Amino acid sequence: MRNWTKAVLVTAIAICVSGAALAQDWQAGAGEDWKKLLEAGRREGKVVVAGDPDLARPLSDGFKRDTGITVEFLIGNPRDLSSRLTRELRAKNVTLDIMTGGPANIPLHKQGLMKAIKPQLLLPGVTDPKNWKGGFIKWIDNDKAFMFMGAEYVHSDPFYNSEKISGLKSWRDLMKPEYKGKIVAVDPQSQGAGQAAAAYIVHLFGLEFVKKLYVEQQITLTRDGRQAIDWLSRGSHWISIGTSTTDLERFRASGVKNIEVSDLEDGPGSLLGGFSIFWQPVGGPNPNAAAVFLNWYASKPGQEAFMAAKGTPTRRTDVDVSAIPAYNLPKPGYKYLDQYTEDFLLDVRPKLEKTIEEAMGGK
Repeated sequence: MRNWTKAVLVTAIAICVSGAALAQDWQAGAGEDWKKLLEAGRREGKVVVAGDPDLARPLSDGFKRDTGITVEFLIGNPRDLSSRLTRELRAKNVTLDIMTGGPANIPLHKQGLMKAIKPQLLLPGVTDPKNWKGGFIKWIDNDKAFMFMGAEYVHSDPFYNSEKISGLKSWRDLMKPEYKGKIVAVDPQSQGAGQAAAAYIVHLFGLEFVKKLYVEQQITLTRDGRQAIDWLSRGSHWISIGTSTTDLERFRASGVKNIEVSDLEDGPGSLLGGFSIFWQPVGGPNPNAAAVFLNWYASKPGQEAFMAAKGTPTRRTDVDVSAIPAYNLPKPGYKYLDQYTEDFLLDVRPKLEKTIEEAMGGK
């Protein structure tokens, strides 16, 4: 783990150095509205951001460097942070300016508790379509204004121990008798990569296949993705499902060389956004600094800082993603399941979750 930490810090420092030279470039072409916003944000002096701990230092340092505004980064469990903010919104006493994380909070948008981000994006380098893959900024919500998604990657499953098996060609290979009791999966009844993986399998093959896979194959469940990767590397389990590629790369950076990522012919994977989703609650204490932060996060230096922290590819076209593992990068011509859309999250995913719960027998 030390090698991974050192690598991330070195990358982050390099980006900070290069970012200093580009500090003016990310604001190129900005008009008077932006200048007034930036001054108002500096008068507020800080923005309060809550989310993933990996993002705290890179985003805080980069934003302070480029704007002079301080980030107070609140670290915590995503579910706990969401519960806290929901209570604050109900009480109309909001102490947080911006939330990061996955898409689970989209119901708050439907309840009118999110502030639209799109009208606040003022920088030409942010709003120019050519700077984004596909020629557009991606939003989770159908209004395309509230839940901004900076990164997009392929969630590839499963992983396998190359010393125990030669590889997997199909999802159906997981049902081979020799793999019974040798598969570990991140619990699909908890939010995150484990649930996303199970949802994808249901999408591909239906309920009966999931029942057979998770129950009849005697899959070991864990809520700790790193533990699953550790078991896989040690050979106590041969295959893992729903484990994070970020966790995999941390182990690889520490010297683990016996874990491979499958490229299955009958299902290339899902498109996810991970912790790259940012949204703004109504009534935050520092609205101007928050707007400046959102513009910066969507800019080139902001996305470079995010990518260095999380190792997932930004959707910006002017950021070098060559250091990202190839299996994380969407490939032209492949048909992926996009799990980060409002329709999937509010209509499809609840049905899949119910199906998964039934398949797991309420375990």
